[in-house]
This record gives sequence, C-alpha cells and structure tokens, in this order.
Amino acid sequence: MKIFILEDDVDQAELISHWLQEKNHECQSFTNGRDFIAKVPYEQPDLLVLDWNLPGISGLEVLNWVRSSEYSDLPVIFVTTRNHEDDLVRALDQGADDYLVKPIKQSELIARSHALYRRHNQAQNKLVSIEPFTFNHKEGTISFNGNEVKLTAKEFQLANYFFSNQDRLISRDYLLETIWTKSASITTRTVDTHISRLRKKLALDGSTGWKLVSVYHKGYRLIEVKTE
Repeated sequence: MKIFILEDDVDQAELISHWLQEKNHECQSFTNGRDFIAKVPYEQPDLLVLDWNLPGISGLEVLNWVRSSEYSDLPVIFVTTRNHEDDLVRALDQGADDYLVKPIKQSELIARSHALYRRHNQAQNKLVSIEPFTFNHKEGTISFNGNEVKLTAKEFQLANYFFSNQDRLISRDYLLETIWTKSASITTRTVDTHISRLRKKLALDGSTGWKLVSVYHKGYRLIEVKTE
C-alpha cells in the first residue's frame, strides 16, 4: 500500500512512516499541503494520513480538495491534536474516513489503516443501481430518476450500506463503528443528523418505493414499500 503523510512535525512524520514501513507499506511524507496536492496525481497513493494544523493550506482544506477532485474516493485518516467533538464531526462530515487524536498508538494506526484499505477495495457491496436510484462510486453521488443528488461522503456511505442491507435492523452504535470507525469519541447524534439529511435528500419516506424507518431505542431499517 502506498501511503501519503501530510505532517509538518518532521519527527512525527518519521515515526508514522517508520510504523507503516514496518508493515511493508511505501510511505512518502510532506510538510505542506501544496506539495502534497501537487504529488497526488502523479504518485496515485492508496491512503492519505493528514494533520489538521499546517502552515499555509490546512489539512481540512486538503481534504476538501481531495473530495472535490478525481481522487475523491481515496481513504483519508486525520491524525491531529484537535480533540474537540465539533472538530471531529466537522472533519468526518467533510469526508474524512477516520480520526485519530495525538498521541497515537502504533497498533491503532496500523489497524485502522488496514481496515480502511480493505473497505475501500471491497467491491462486493458496491451497488450500481437499484430502482429508482443509480450509484456512482467514483463520484460519490446517487442519481434519482436520472437527476444527480449531491451527498457528503458519509451520506453516500450510509446510503450504500443501507441499500446493501435492506430490511436489516442496524443500530446507531454499529453505524458509528462501521461508517465512522468510532464507537466512543462521537455521539449517536451524529448518526441521527446524517440519517435525517439522507432521508430528506433521497426522499426515503416511502414515496420513492423505499422508506428509512427509525426503530425506537434500536436503530434504523431500510424497507421497500409499495407505491401506488
């Protein structure tokens, strides 16, 4: 796996690189966002590790560039000292796949990197179409009756997961662990907010033939319903 690391603390970058190289991964480190962005198209990495607080372009700005580029599906892990819940939610909502707060542990970084890479490359759950929706995994969008619906990265992941698990009751905690890879650092309010947006954007109220229902104190279930 080829991993790009954006970290202005040289010692921290060397440590992260050393840990990942011990697992036979190829690593390249950058101290500023401009060099990082310039290299992505040529090197085509498999995973990005971003710090937030950087000189010039911030890690969040780099993330926004990634998600709006042709490399929008690259998995991204934030490694940062910013540990406020609002920062974590903001990064995840804008497309980060995972979020680790410094000081990080070697075993956790390795495990989360491998988990993200596996999920990124699992094709069996990648839907192409399911009436009346069409999934575009490269762009992270869904079309409804031919009209594109713009979704955040997490909303798209949620939609893909629910449509891949129709009729299954899925708990909020399970969604946190599966979609956000976190079970304790953020609250289930994050899940509820994303579900509400997804339900509205895709009209998952039964009118499209699909309904995303809340099951009190248990979670959510996507069911197919008959429309007249």
